[in-house]
Amino acid sequence: MVSLSSAKKRGVASIGNPSTILGITLLAFTLLLLLFATDTFQSHREEAAIAHEAALLRKQELQQQQQQQQQQKPRVQPNNNPQPRPPPSSSQTTIIDPSTHYQVDETCTALPPLRESGTFFLDTRIRPGISTPDVISPSFRVGSYYPDKVQYHMAGDAANFYLIKRLVYDRKQLLGDGGDIGISIDIGANQGFYTYYLATLGLPVHSFEIYEPNYKALLHGKEFNPREVSERVHVYAVGIGERNGRFDMKGGNYDGFLTEG
Repeated sequence: MVSLSSAKKRGVASIGNPSTILGITLLAFTLLLLLFATDTFQSHREEAAIAHEAALLRKQELQQQQQQQQQQKPRVQPNNNPQPRPPPSSSQTTIIDPSTHYQVDETCTALPPLRESGTFFLDTRIRPGISTPDVISPSFRVGSYYPDKVQYHMAGDAANFYLIKRLVYDRKQLLGDGGDIGISIDIGANQGFYTYYLATLGLPVHSFEIYEPNYKALLHGKEFNPREVSERVHVYAVGIGERNGRFDMKGGNYDGFLTEG
């Protein structure tokens, strides 16, 4: 028979075993990691849901405004002898700001011709990031070193993507079939969120990016999108600013700045 005192001693000995203590410590640490990961995932889901709800509210507001404008328009009697609509003049399709100085200085004309990037080497670290179809449509892809974060970043700009699409579609409707809807310029294109969305909507896009990792990712978007989309994208490894010169980029991803020299 085993006495009660000896059983207690054995229990104390087993709990005080180093391997047992290590196992309990690892289990507790694992539980803490799981709790932290669950909280982080839930936080990201809540932020994405808030952004999606904001985009839907904005869409409803725009629809209400459009309905009000339609109701305020005077009724026009139908014309039994309609005349063919003349093509839009340059004054109708070109917007010129009189306060902007459009003259190109001599320093700029002395620089080498600006040419878009052509063939590039594929980087296996850059993978396709896909937009969320139920938040941003039409869907498209970009190249990214962090493709898993692409949808999260895009969801925060869902309202901007909707406004861009509405502007492009309204312009197409105004100009009719075959109308020239113009070009778009993406200054500081990053990885190409807006570049490839505009190209997917049918616009030629000229994209400028000075930060090398983003520039490489921007180029890879051509590889991950359909050919008709990629052919509309023109990428330049230069920045656009008020002064001509050579600059270098310092700082991190979200606090970068340019230094001349």
